[in-house]
Amino acid sequence: MYMIRTGSLQMRHFIRKSMSGNRIFLPVPLLMYVCILILPAFRLAAQDISAYVDYRGYLYAFDKGTFHKLEYLPPTSYKVGGNAVAYIDNKNDFRIYYGGEVYTQLNAADFYYTVTENLVAYRVGRVLYVFDEGEKKTLSYYSTMLTTCDSVLAFFDDSNYNLYTYYNHRMAELESSLLEVPRSLRCGPNTIAWINQSNFFNVFYQGRTFTLDNIAPLSFSPGRDIVAYVDGYDHYFHLFYYGDTAMVETFAPDSFKVGYGIMAYTDYLGNFRVFSKGKTDKLLSDRPDFFKVQGNIITYAYNRSFYAWYQGRVYNLETFVPSDIQNGINGVAWLDESGRLMFFDRGKTYTASYEVINSYSLDGNVLKFEVGTNTTHMFFEGQTY
Repeated sequence: MYMIRTGSLQMRHFIRKSMSGNRIFLPVPLLMYVCILILPAFRLAAQDISAYVDYRGYLYAFDKGTFHKLEYLPPTSYKVGGNAVAYIDNKNDFRIYYGGEVYTQLNAADFYYTVTENLVAYRVGRVLYVFDEGEKKTLSYYSTMLTTCDSVLAFFDDSNYNLYTYYNHRMAELESSLLEVPRSLRCGPNTIAWINQSNFFNVFYQGRTFTLDNIAPLSFSPGRDIVAYVDGYDHYFHLFYYGDTAMVETFAPDSFKVGYGIMAYTDYLGNFRVFSKGKTDKLLSDRPDFFKVQGNIITYAYNRSFYAWYQGRVYNLETFVPSDIQNGINGVAWLDESGRLMFFDRGKTYTASYEVINSYSLDGNVLKFEVGTNTTHMFFEGQTY
């Protein structure tokens, strides 16, 4: 069971919409608890993988502390997901490293591919495929619209005008007999949100489709177990959270961003707030200089200082604002004023390197950085490799 304290969130009403267009507000107590049974329907990726090309042109994968040589010739391109490395090799063949093995897929002509934390999706012409835990599957022979994230993907099949999702190793139909592609289609790690041809706003979550409104929202953003949106009628600010919908504010926020069951937003008065575990907390009585939400972490700058919010706690990382910040799902990397590579990872701050850094990036929980003459290192779970 999960408990949502709606009073702290200022959720005054649950909202239901009738098919005629009338909007009915059902009052609930300001302080109530809603019990929700959470089903473990979606996979959680480890995200402990990275990849790089060394000075000889060899392609390597770094997988949970171990290096694997994948290619002896430079790849045309590569992308790192949460559990796989997808790449086009020197012969233009598309290949995927997963679970210690390399899987050859097909020749990459008229080709597009993308990676998520659990899936690799790719398209040859209009034919759409997915690679899921070592298995290649054909999803559609004529698809033009695709969105992917973590454990789900959604696509429009132009051959039958149906909207589909792929999740939990199988396809499911979201809507059928559409006259046109959805007007907007986005997905979060385990949610899909879209506006159909009739302007109905729908969310797919844990095997069910919820119609949230019969009027298109002004803005919306899906995350894991959460979808935030501003409705198109009253301009109220709402949350879809673990299968229930509630109103957060009667005024639209200045901005909002969502992550893994969390949200950060600046309300209409300029207060900077964070929603987590069913309640909101005010972090600032002023607008931050910027803020970003990714995975489980929120980073922001205010008054010439750099902060991170992680699991309910605020960390003051620097008394200046770094110029190059790399965010991951559980951490953030930056260069301090002395040029040292710093890494905040799951509540701890590390000095990843004292050397002069040429470049660095964060793949999930793995910090990749280059020093000297094309020398690449990985920082993972407190150690440098």
